[in-house]
Amino acid sequence: MNTTEQAKAQLQKFVRGLTPHTMTIATVTAINADDTISIEFPEGGTVDDCRLKSIVKDGDKILLIPKVDSKVIVGRLDGSDEFVVISVHEITEVVEIIGTTRYSHNDSGFLIQKGTDTLRDVFELIIEAVMQIVVIQGNNPDRIKLQQALIKAKNILRNGS
Repeated sequence: MNTTEQAKAQLQKFVRGLTPHTMTIATVTAINADDTISIEFPEGGTVDDCRLKSIVKDGDKILLIPKVDSKVIVGRLDGSDEFVVISVHEITEVVEIIGTTRYSHNDSGFLIQKGTDTLRDVFELIIEAVMQIVVIQGNNPDRIKLQQALIKAKNILRNGS
């Protein structure tokens, strides 16, 4: 980097420090476990704890989890060194938590959960119970269709958090 480029980079850092409210584009370098991400600015600066929501704490929330190496628009909070994500270009997961209810989806499928119970568990239990039914007169349950339904439920819905 030549002297002109270094001066330009230093001036950009200086101006960014003086402006109370700025929005800029950054690249996501990592997703952190505490509702924050690590980002890198085009001119070289980094932030290890850019917020995905207004307040970083446990509790109710809706989050768009950006993809690593994707672009995000971030805003600086009141001239501090804290940043919050305003918009994301690519996402890997959408998470919604209200009380003990959790809804999320990513490329692995959907998770609908209340406490420790998931919708996938409900479908699996119902299908497995119906597969055990034996009918003396009439037709037994169509085990092939039940097995197909179980496979589809496992494909669409996911377990875990």
